[in-house]
Amino acid sequence: MGAVMEFGSASEGKGIYVRSAALGQCCRILTIAWCLWFHRNLIVWKQKDVFAAEIVAKADRFLTEWKDTRAVFTRVQRFSMSFVNSRVDWEKLVVDLFKCNVGAASSFRLGCSSFSAIIWDHNSTCFRGCSVTINTMWEVRMAELLAIREALSWMNTLNVANVVLES
Repeated sequence: MGAVMEFGSASEGKGIYVRSAALGQCCRILTIAWCLWFHRNLIVWKQKDVFAAEIVAKADRFLTEWKDTRAVFTRVQRFSMSFVNSRVDWEKLVVDLFKCNVGAASSFRLGCSSFSAIIWDHNSTCFRGCSVTINTMWEVRMAELLAIREALSWMNTLNVANVVLES
């Protein structure tokens, strides 16, 4: 079945509503809508204009990267269910290794989400920290995933490599 979309007012308020679509179509439509909103803000606030084809390409690239994260996570974390109930002991980091703790929270009452990240060096000294609050209400797991993505992007701008990420 094809995607059926409504723009403008609906009983729930203004926005985009997808009534029926295959999961892949729905994800692509909503990702493109988010990218359009994001680039609209770039035009309004920073006078940066981008061609429509580039916006769609960025949305598709984001979706591809997002879908690949599960495979990458499994490969990098080497997660096994046998560790779920096991005891975890703290271990000192080796030299030239950083640890980043990431956390996220969502408040239904305030209608916002926030995340924080702290980077520690091998001496357990706080290297950097950041905290961000956005006026968007995310489901808790989605907020945590976006927090991890933003923390990775932030560490990249700081040129921090060799990181153990904990969430």
